[in-house]
Amino acid sequence: MNKISRGSHQGLLKNREETKERNTEALWHQVQRLRKEKPDTLWSFKEVWQGAGLKSNVALDSPWNASIKEAISEHNRLLREKAESGSVGQAQRKTLRITNKELRNQIQQIKKEYEKALSKMAVWEAEADFYQRENERLQRKIERLLSAD
Repeated sequence: MNKISRGSHQGLLKNREETKERNTEALWHQVQRLRKEKPDTLWSFKEVWQGAGLKSNVALDSPWNASIKEAISEHNRLLREKAESGSVGQAQRKTLRITNKELRNQIQQIKKEYEKALSKMAVWEAEADFYQRENERLQRKIERLLSAD
């Protein structure tokens, strides 16, 4: 039986380090590209790791790539501050993700208001029914008292 080498521990560690370096470099290149192409829009983390050619966000979420996440967060924070401070910021495009989130929040708020209005209507209808029955009872009482005279 021939012994086939499956690789050494040192080789695996070296491969892992090379992969980390390639992923980090690809992520930084994507950030640089976005700085040139989309300086006035918010960047999503997904846009960065997909643009870097990665299949998932694992490399971006890794501790050694925290500086990349920080750069993305800082870019987005600065854009949000601009948007809050001036009309120039209002003209910026937002990512679909943020727009969808805002719309979902608005829908939730409208649903709450709708349910609150429905509950108020139900209370008013119940009160109207109660007072209508009370009115009918009192009318019958008045009729009895008038007919007794």
